[in-house]
Amino acid sequence: MESGPVACSLAAARGDVVVVVDVLSFSTTVTMAVEMGATVLPLAPAEIEAAGGPEAVQRTLRGEMISATRQVGPRGMFSLSPASLAALRDPLGREPGKRLIFTSLNGARCVHAARDAPLVLVGCLRNATAVADRVVGTLGAAGPRVTIVACAESWTSTAGVEGQRPALEDWAGAGAIAAACADRGLALSVEARAAAHTHGALGDPGEWLPHTVSGRELVDRGFAEDVELAARVDVNGTVPEWNPRTDLERSFRTP
Repeated sequence: MESGPVACSLAAARGDVVVVVDVLSFSTTVTMAVEMGATVLPLAPAEIEAAGGPEAVQRTLRGEMISATRQVGPRGMFSLSPASLAALRDPLGREPGKRLIFTSLNGARCVHAARDAPLVLVGCLRNATAVADRVVGTLGAAGPRVTIVACAESWTSTAGVEGQRPALEDWAGAGAIAAACADRGLALSVEARAAAHTHGALGDPGEWLPHTVSGRELVDRGFAEDVELAARVDVNGTVPEWNPRTDLERSFRTP
């Protein structure tokens, strides 16, 4: 159990399976998009800049760059807002094989840092048990152990200053996965046990998630539905799994 991009990089160097947890909202949005049939190509901001900018990336990857700014706009415009996926939820609007290019300050950066791990999974409250099942099924084959990484949050979202702050929702989301892993017989580190205990002690995320720092911020900005979608536990059976190809073709999709 670790936190942030540096932890992802170190875990990958050790050969660990890495689970990236960013509940509000990278992990939640990616999990929902993959379950709906999309292929998700996550790029850190620096990768997009190095590739020539958003337009060049869209041409190269033949995908749609979703807005890095959370918003729910016209039908079919996607962003880091889980609620923006309404068009994919509607059978009439679903486009099998839709390629969505994601970027974010935290989740996408963590994925980029973990890119050399033998297996990278995206986890959240919505798919916690499914992630644990995938971890149990792959340990020993893909790696000797798993590192669950709570991505944390950027201070810029609330204070206009650089740096990262702990995010309770990521810690508890990682704890939900850790608890499910323990139920399946895996040994937990002290940190993972503490996260699992936090998840259990907090109870229903629908009750506490809107009152976290990040949750209050989103509710105040009109994104209460995003918080509600992120608070649902074990409603997704899909685990976004890293499919390494060329540097600009690495993606998450249904295994």
